[in-house]
Amino acid sequence: MNGYNCGKDIGLAWIRPPETEIAFPDIKKPQPIGFFSLDSDRDFGANDIQLRYYKPPNVDLFPLDLNIGLDRAIHKPESARNELLDNLLKFIYDHYQKIFSNGQFPEFVSWRGLLRLLMCTPYEHRQDWCIHVTRFNNTIYLVERETEQKIYERSQETTYQKNCAAWGFKFEQYCLSESPFRGPDTSCPVNECEEFSMVFQTRLGGMNLLYGAEMDGVVSDQPLQLNYDKPIIEHLKFVELKTRQAHSNERQRASFLRHKSRNWWCQSFLVGIEDLYVGIRNEKGLVRSIEHVETRSLPKSGAQNHWSPWVCANFLLQFLSRLKTITANENCPYSVYEFYFNARTGQIKSQFISGKTEHSFLPSWYIELVRRHNKSNTKLN
Repeated sequence: MNGYNCGKDIGLAWIRPPETEIAFPDIKKPQPIGFFSLDSDRDFGANDIQLRYYKPPNVDLFPLDLNIGLDRAIHKPESARNELLDNLLKFIYDHYQKIFSNGQFPEFVSWRGLLRLLMCTPYEHRQDWCIHVTRFNNTIYLVERETEQKIYERSQETTYQKNCAAWGFKFEQYCLSESPFRGPDTSCPVNECEEFSMVFQTRLGGMNLLYGAEMDGVVSDQPLQLNYDKPIIEHLKFVELKTRQAHSNERQRASFLRHKSRNWWCQSFLVGIEDLYVGIRNEKGLVRSIEHVETRSLPKSGAQNHWSPWVCANFLLQFLSRLKTITANENCPYSVYEFYFNARTGQIKSQFISGKTEHSFLPSWYIELVRRHNKSNTKLN
């Protein structure tokens, strides 16, 4: 499992840059259907307690020092890597009847980050990935698993690399507030465990997707009390917060256009975010300005020489379509298909692991819910 030479090549080919422009696939604008929060202990809450408001810092605070309180920051525990789909499935559990009792039930369930990973694959030459897939009751569940390459690279991270990740969270603290009437509170330690997530549905090439996504902040001059009234959550205006080092040479600019701009566009596109606010920092973690970037501008300004939104979206469509074909005859909550992408060769290989093993990832409480639902539907019919 989880290696370069395991499994069978799934035969998925794509156009690498430079390429001629191809048609953008048929995709419906992502629609938010709900939300949830994770508290400081990573406990799930069916509420909007962790919702934050975008409040840009006052000019007299610049430069923003992202190192303040770095030694007191509360980092996400290693156990969070084992949460897989659990928190998203808790949301589905609470709303299962509504989600699965209409003709538009989700054919795919995942996190936004996994879909972004797939969209970026045609341009990925450095990082392998591994995805585990289970098909149960005609829904395909996807989770990302760490590769040996990624585990090794994390173990070799430098202090600077770790600081860069922590600086991103500190920048968010400078820009996000619990209330639209108050400025951000930067005196308390950054807590990476707390999250606010939205759940979205969309249709891609006629296939129904449901996915969760952690959201940075919302723009509103009035306090919001979220509920499941569709018109309310449909019109929320979320923003994405990022940091990047100021470009001091052409090599750094080219790297941004080739990698970060692509990742940022895919991430924002999947949840309908139109605006990003980017802290421009130096190598010491000092932010001297905040740049407003429109999502629609990211594929332009030179990035079109490195990647194309058409290729990203079409690859996602191709991969998910292939998943449907490969898993068509499976209906087991324990069996897993592993898909392994080798960045050096561009190959994606798959292998099938039947029955309940250490690789099974759907929790028993969720499996029982689906089975109870099926039994009640059978009785009604």
